[in-house]
Amino acid sequence: MGNMFEKAIATEVTKPKAKGKSKPQIAVEGLRQYAALKYALNMIDTVVKELKGTVDGTALEAFLLSRRSDSVQGVDGDTTASLQLRKRTARSVLSDFEKETLDGLGIATEKSADSRFYINSDYAEDSELLEKVAAALEGIVPGDFIGHTGEKFVTTSDSLRQAMEIEDENDRRTVVEMVSTSAARCKFGGTHEEMLGYLDGVLKG
Repeated sequence: MGNMFEKAIATEVTKPKAKGKSKPQIAVEGLRQYAALKYALNMIDTVVKELKGTVDGTALEAFLLSRRSDSVQGVDGDTTASLQLRKRTARSVLSDFEKETLDGLGIATEKSADSRFYINSDYAEDSELLEKVAAALEGIVPGDFIGHTGEKFVTTSDSLRQAMEIEDENDRRTVVEMVSTSAARCKFGGTHEEMLGYLDGVLKG
């Protein structure tokens, strides 16, 4: 039989009937199943994103109403989920508009560790210049050889709490959405057959 690599090498390449600039074709076992499942996953992912928006939106309304960011339990029949509002990750840098908005409302931010110096890309491929820099930096390189990303800011552990304390409802909603991310840890309480029923409904559109 041979291993998968030997099979791949031995696979016969067949040329299709002349039809313009058609590519050579090869037989690929499992391709049809792969394509079908990949298409199904894309359809499922689309519906999941829509449902996530509904779940997150419902949870957000509850958090805004209670003005607390503690987790709550969502319930739908015998299915439950721990719905959480978390601080925006430190990897998610605030835009200039977001920083200005948060500063204006007194919401805490801090400088990101991603604020750093870098070599100006105009000189990054100049090997002769880089050799000179390696030997001695001062007095040789152009004044703008070293660039800087500019100051970047992220939310802090206090940002979400402070956002919940904003009195104006519209401002509170805007800022809470700005400084947080939603999460739902679900536990499906139904049967395997019910799950397949949902999948069938999604795939049939």
